[in-house]
Amino acid sequence: MEVNNLTLGQKIKRFRLVNDIRQEDMAEKLGVSRATLINYEKGHTKITLDALEKLKQVFPEFTLEDNKAVKPKIIEDNVIDFSLIFKILSKNVKFIFFTAILVALSGTAFSYMMKKQYTAKITLYPAKNDGIQGINQLQALAMNFGINSSQSDQSFNISDVVKSRLIAEKSIKKVWKSSFGDEISLVDLWDLKKEPFFKFSSKKSLSDDIIEEKAIRKFEKHIFVSEDRLTGLITITTELEDQLIVASLANFVGKQIQNYIQKENSAQTTKEKLFILDRLRIVKKELESSEFDLKEFKESNMGYEDSPELFMIFSRLFREAEAKKEVYLTLQQQLELARIEEVRQSPILHILDSAAIPMTKSSPNRLIYLIISAIAGVIFSSFIVLFKY
Repeated sequence: MEVNNLTLGQKIKRFRLVNDIRQEDMAEKLGVSRATLINYEKGHTKITLDALEKLKQVFPEFTLEDNKAVKPKIIEDNVIDFSLIFKILSKNVKFIFFTAILVALSGTAFSYMMKKQYTAKITLYPAKNDGIQGINQLQALAMNFGINSSQSDQSFNISDVVKSRLIAEKSIKKVWKSSFGDEISLVDLWDLKKEPFFKFSSKKSLSDDIIEEKAIRKFEKHIFVSEDRLTGLITITTELEDQLIVASLANFVGKQIQNYIQKENSAQTTKEKLFILDRLRIVKKELESSEFDLKEFKESNMGYEDSPELFMIFSRLFREAEAKKEVYLTLQQQLELARIEEVRQSPILHILDSAAIPMTKSSPNRLIYLIISAIAGVIFSSFIVLFKY
């Protein structure tokens, strides 16, 4: 019996596959054996009218019209049929569930193969200027008299300093005490001297320069900096495989940042102070020489006021001595201001909280691996079901 070029058995089989119905389930609902249903589908046995009526009663959506047997499309006229997607997925919920469980277990098992990582943090706080209000007032008073104080207010990008090659090289070259009691470098901790399994070069071993470059690049991935723009609080975070080294590294980097910024910020003031001291010594000798010449002239020429020529010489010597005296006094005031500025800039950063040895690992977080793997399994299996449809 053929309808629209498909036999009745072929239509039954097509309907069953489209709707994802197992042969056992359909045979049970029709009240026949699975073998009988197989014979119906293959056309070896003609389906009886009673069985056909039973089929229409149990599955009302079954029709003999061939155009009704065409599977509905998920996307039609650029419109996604979400109800059809939900229907397809709900019929394959067991497959999706077991696939998600399998992927979740695989992801969790993979997390056990990863090395444990520990995190340590150190916080730094910029020094406030409230305690040097009197010094600032003294500077303002000096400026009123025409004496300029050195202004070396420098701002630093802490993140750039922490990630700098200077800090990285010092950290890499330093020997650290590990949790196991031995002393190792970061290069040894990361096994950077280990020969790769596949070599693309004829060189027998890695050079020290290559190892150092690899260590610097890896160092950048294990240290992080954050800064609160409102409060100025700076947090430096390190992440390593060893509990003791990770805390020591954080404290070391914090101290290096503090020293570097302090040194750079006071360098200009120190340079100016040394220059003023040098000039002060020279001007002092010139002043003493001018005063000595003036003294000798007055002792040798007691009546210089009555002689226009001698009085002119006296006036010149007196002006020179007074000019040297003014320069000397100005340099003394500048030297005091330079010393005040040097004190005002120290310290620039305070270590608020030192890094403590972490008691628990920070990664891998196996619960997160389990959840992410399960979600990935659901998505992956859903795509398989929809692609198969």
